[in-house]
Amino acid sequence: MGGLHHSQRPSVDPIAAHFPELYSIARNKNESVAGVMSTRPLNVSFRRAIVGKYLKDWLKVVAEVILVSLTNQNDSSVWEAQKNGLFSVNSMYKFIMYRDVIPKNDMIWKLKVPLKIKIFLWYLRSGVILTKDNLVKRKWKGSVKCCFCDSNESIQHLFFDCPLARFMWNAVFISFGIHPPRNVASLLGNWLRGVQPKLKTQVFVGVAALCWAVWLCRNDVVFNGSNTNFLLQVIFRGTFWARQWSSLLKEEDGQRVKDGCMILEKRVSSFFAMRGWNLRRRLEV
Repeated sequence: MGGLHHSQRPSVDPIAAHFPELYSIARNKNESVAGVMSTRPLNVSFRRAIVGKYLKDWLKVVAEVILVSLTNQNDSSVWEAQKNGLFSVNSMYKFIMYRDVIPKNDMIWKLKVPLKIKIFLWYLRSGVILTKDNLVKRKWKGSVKCCFCDSNESIQHLFFDCPLARFMWNAVFISFGIHPPRNVASLLGNWLRGVQPKLKTQVFVGVAALCWAVWLCRNDVVFNGSNTNFLLQVIFRGTFWARQWSSLLKEEDGQRVKDGCMILEKRVSSFFAMRGWNLRRRLEV
């Protein structure tokens, strides 16, 4: 397997050639794709914070390599458009005309959300999002406590067990009658078993937006020291992004997502209004 940054095969451009700036800040420039993908968290680190253009480049790299199937066998060329692995002009034509670059059996890559959100969900399922327990595995020395309570932060805790997460999932249950998922495997597995496929897609757009909102709120505390009402913030941030992504759906499906956002906002707003919360306070997204 050629290196993640260097390629031992002259006929194939190394990843470093496509992402030179990201390559320049990599700590181990000779790491292989196999080495990076073999551990959780991913076995790669950088000398600077991955933000801005670095983050965009890293997301592109991940998008290129996550679908690679690694084995211990020698590299060989296989034409995936045919079952026998052999190239033909006819199969190439069909591939170009009818290809579906999203894995057919993976729900995440079928979602009508931005690519970075699909990668975020893939990170979530793979257990490699940099929650504090994963940072400790990289020899991070900071506090492992959750930003919103006194428990230790982990993916399970932040997205499912934390009071913030429980409030979010209970709001979804009260608004739509959908029982909260138990964990990531449940959320991205059989959580919505029995729900119509079209409705399931709409629900997952909203769920992806809410999970993204939890992560953004968490990062606001960690990196910006923010101190606002995150119970309300996470809902309205989630509905903001869900509305934005609804434009990626068919018009009818997108409108149902917007309607769902309005229902959720009204339920949560009523809850806070009864407790004297000033609903006119500006909500940042």
